[in-house]
Amino acid sequence: MSVEEMTMVTVSGPEKMVNTAIQNLVINKEFHPENAIKLLSGVKELVPFDTPNPYSEALAKSLSLMRGLGVTPDYRDFEGKEWKLLETTGYLNGLATRYEDLQSERELEDAVIKNNATAQEQLSHFIDFKVDLSDLFTMRYLKFHFGRLPSETYKECMAVIDGRPDVYFVTSGSVGHWMYGAYFCLPDATTQVEAIFASLGFERIHIDVEGDVNNTAQEVLERLKTETARATAHRSELDEACAAIGRDEAEKLLLTYSWLRYQNDSFEICSYAGRRHGKFYLIGWIPKADAEEFVAHCEAIRGFACFLTKPEEVKQTPPPVKFKKNWLADIYQPYIEMYGVPSYGELDPRLFMAITYTFIFGIMFGDLGQGFCLVVLGLYLWKSKGKWLGRILAMCGGSAMVFGCIYGSVFGNEELLPWAGYKAIDHSMDVLLYAVVFGIALIVVCMLLNIINGIRMKDRGKALFSPNGLAGMVFYVGIILGVFFLAAKKQNIFTGPYIWLVIVLPLVLLFISGPLTKLVNGEKDWKPESVGMFFVEGFFELFEVCLSYVSNTISFLRIGAYAISHAGMMLVVFNLAHNTNIVGIAFGNVLVAVLEALLVSIQVMRLEYYEMFGRFYEGGGTEFAPKIIDYKAAQQ
Repeated sequence: MSVEEMTMVTVSGPEKMVNTAIQNLVINKEFHPENAIKLLSGVKELVPFDTPNPYSEALAKSLSLMRGLGVTPDYRDFEGKEWKLLETTGYLNGLATRYEDLQSERELEDAVIKNNATAQEQLSHFIDFKVDLSDLFTMRYLKFHFGRLPSETYKECMAVIDGRPDVYFVTSGSVGHWMYGAYFCLPDATTQVEAIFASLGFERIHIDVEGDVNNTAQEVLERLKTETARATAHRSELDEACAAIGRDEAEKLLLTYSWLRYQNDSFEICSYAGRRHGKFYLIGWIPKADAEEFVAHCEAIRGFACFLTKPEEVKQTPPPVKFKKNWLADIYQPYIEMYGVPSYGELDPRLFMAITYTFIFGIMFGDLGQGFCLVVLGLYLWKSKGKWLGRILAMCGGSAMVFGCIYGSVFGNEELLPWAGYKAIDHSMDVLLYAVVFGIALIVVCMLLNIINGIRMKDRGKALFSPNGLAGMVFYVGIILGVFFLAAKKQNIFTGPYIWLVIVLPLVLLFISGPLTKLVNGEKDWKPESVGMFFVEGFFELFEVCLSYVSNTISFLRIGAYAISHAGMMLVVFNLAHNTNIVGIAFGNVLVAVLEALLVSIQVMRLEYYEMFGRFYEGGGTEFAPKIIDYKAAQQ
């Protein structure tokens, strides 16, 4: 599978019509803009559009108002209405004034409620004081502090101050391990008394009701409760008034927002354009299949002109990558994007990954019952929650069900499907051998894909002399065939000509692959700078390549190992549950399914990224990104 072919298009026209070009040819179209100043760096007097965006402030205000009024950003058809920025700004400013007035009142009431709650909590511990608070706060010849003591130090405190004429502690009750009260002392003894109480763990409580004249703590509490109830009621009225504004103004606000979003995003595209001698220049990539229609649409606008450029003629920047639609490949696209978007001209690896990932997961997690649960969970995450991972989980669950039928495993029970009986644990050596053979086949396929990529990208060295090119594939397949005939057929094909042509010659080509690659690709500096260093580096690189062939092949043993371990783990579950404990079996199934599904997913991902992608896939491309306006975006 390959990606869509691209064509570069350059549009020019009167400078004052740049916004017309953007709105008719770029916004919400299949157009990937590029920086015209960068691409036309050799053109003299070409300058960017550096005019400040006149719509950004109004757009930000509309978004702020929608958040405050509870209006969800969405599109409303603004076409057919005459719009003026000044009038739009005036409407938003008037609406903002109404909202801000209400918000200021809400904040005042919130402050009252918060402060009253603090004061009530403070005073609740001192309602036993039957004196007016004003009398306490206005005392001239005594100092006092409200607070609390740890219960374990209260008796010690009483013992310390007992007999002292300059200090007195009045309790007002205990809560938990705290004793609440207040101490009174003479002004001259304040410093000493504060030090005593601090050493005993006294925590001061500041009463924020000074000025409440001729009221006891109980009376102040009642007043605060009444005031809080009034503030809460008024706060609810303000909330309803704010909600009413949101309901009344929602449609007009969304209409205004949609127009501002469109104009703002259109204006932002100007940063990609350049201007010179009264004309604008706008450059971008479009799908080759849309080129004819695009040119016709462009030339239909008076004063506009455009011309097309082939990708191979553009040296400054590679074309972006637009994936072709394929329902199976699209499912695994997020995994590809995690690794890296393919370069333009490179094979699209999505379908390859979709097939191999799904297949390998099923082999490693073969269970009809548990696979069905994964399918149900995946469909729920996809359909109900909109999670892309749900589709992958459903596909993998379906594959697990297929291999569960082969293994005869249903929730770990291998006796329910009499027609299926290839139990992995009973054929462990065969399973491991098949896993290695399967891995060898995948490695060879990846080498073939690498050769194809090298040809497509006109990199002859990559296709011919790389460890995953023709030379590497001949060496790897040659060794595998030789070992197979020797082990299975008792036939030694490692004859002189075979060794020289299939083993020695590819090894030599791999050894000198660096200079050869440069030479066949037409590079002038193909000769190594230091022959001695070249031989040293070449030897170790060749050793590493040979070692990677072995390690990558053996790595596929994990496919068979996990297939066997799944059966083994479920056997342990049934033995521990004595085959009769339904609760124990159910819990064991859940535990095994969760743990193994996670581990298998990670292991398959490792095989994909390292053992397979590393052989043919480079990535490093740029994804095709047309300027599609997202009206549901909560932020600018």
